[in-house]
Amino acid sequence: MDSKLKYLTNEDYSLLLEQAEVAIYKKDKIILQEGCICESIYILKRGLVRVERGTSGKGIAIAFLQVGDIFGEMSFVEDVVTSAQIIAETEVEVFIISKTMLDSLLKSRSGLSNRFYQSLADNLSSRLRTTSSLVSCLMRRLSQDLDYESKRTGYQGQDNIPPELIGEIELFKQNLLEVEEKLRLKKLDEESAQEIVNRVCNMVINAMREQIINNYEQEKAIGTYVFREAFPFLMLSSFIDLAFRKSRGYYDDSYITEILSQNEPEGDGHLGSYIDRWIRSIPTCLALKNQGSIITATVKELAVSWNCDHPMPVTSIASGSANEILDLYINANPPNVHVTCVDTNHQPLAYAANLSRKLGFNEHITFIQDNIFLLAQGYSNLNIAPQQMIYSLTMGNYLKDREFMAMLDWIYEHLLPNGTLILGNFNTSNPDRLLLEHILEWHFTYRSAEQLEKLFAHSKFASLPIEIEADEFGVELFVICTKKV
Repeated sequence: MDSKLKYLTNEDYSLLLEQAEVAIYKKDKIILQEGCICESIYILKRGLVRVERGTSGKGIAIAFLQVGDIFGEMSFVEDVVTSAQIIAETEVEVFIISKTMLDSLLKSRSGLSNRFYQSLADNLSSRLRTTSSLVSCLMRRLSQDLDYESKRTGYQGQDNIPPELIGEIELFKQNLLEVEEKLRLKKLDEESAQEIVNRVCNMVINAMREQIINNYEQEKAIGTYVFREAFPFLMLSSFIDLAFRKSRGYYDDSYITEILSQNEPEGDGHLGSYIDRWIRSIPTCLALKNQGSIITATVKELAVSWNCDHPMPVTSIASGSANEILDLYINANPPNVHVTCVDTNHQPLAYAANLSRKLGFNEHITFIQDNIFLLAQGYSNLNIAPQQMIYSLTMGNYLKDREFMAMLDWIYEHLLPNGTLILGNFNTSNPDRLLLEHILEWHFTYRSAEQLEKLFAHSKFASLPIEIEADEFGVELFVICTKKV
């Protein structure tokens, strides 16, 4: 076992381990509690341990430690409480170096004390440098995200909006006000009201689309005008309110999908629920609601031909609350699979972890909190065993081309021979693209089939055939590739 204590001699390290206590911990047993003063230093002799933090949620790993790794040393040295909990991921053996034993050993061997504490200082310094690099990387990535224009004034053409569009907007407002008045007076039935609301909302979005096509140089001015004029009406919808406040990141996508799947139309005033029902009927919302079906079908199909004794390994990147995976286990006769769910946001992971524990299938799912943007840029230490299937429904929508290709290479290295990759990406021909960008301020990276083919051709999947499927709504493309060797 290689020493992670850089300045110790081989003889120093051997002596240290000879004097240490050896303890065995069964899978899922807590080795070191969060929030306690550590009286010992631990070195992992055998197995794998996971690191959890209370703020992320129970059952969500933020890191894994392997043979030779050291833990508990920061609390030991600084006499502060531990910042995380260490749990046995498998059965493990651990060297435990107590403060009493260490003090005695350091006094008995000349120079050992200096070499030992210098090694610990080097370890802590290395962690600090790594953390600083990660923060710097994330700040650069955040600054790129902020490049999206979010202002709503001062665009070229703002004072020259096409008269046809102004007329459509005024008609939109007039029609909705008339519907609102009739509903208030109970002079209009629900079905008729919904029909009118659907028609006038589609009318104004189609008018915006037509004017942007005809006046492309005024796109932002036109989008801003429609946003400003239609906003008071559209924000009566509970879903539009939620969607508009959605963070600029994939980590809210699973919540959006969950709302679409579970909630009935809601809104304020007489018009809110009707506008809510309209927005839920647009192609993008229908696609998001149904996007998990390709994953569940593929997992079931692959599991049938899986002949190993252990469960088939599957990883979901940018998993969110992984509803498509939870559905596999909730239904009768779930496939023999073990799924690793990786996401940046601990909240959907915590939701899924809690649900899996309540329903009794938490042994079949591992939850890991890690930043996908760091992973795409080579800054993450996430290391999983080779997988039979790796997929992501939303990751592609947020990655730049260079990051996308880096993720493809990472996925290739973590797929078993004949393993399957499925990646989703919003289609450039998404019929709701202008509505998403100008009304909801959802800024995605849209790609065509040809663009996806080009990215794969510049990755480690270059020699392999890919299949690209479009969903029935024209919203998303799914790339499917098998790692033939």
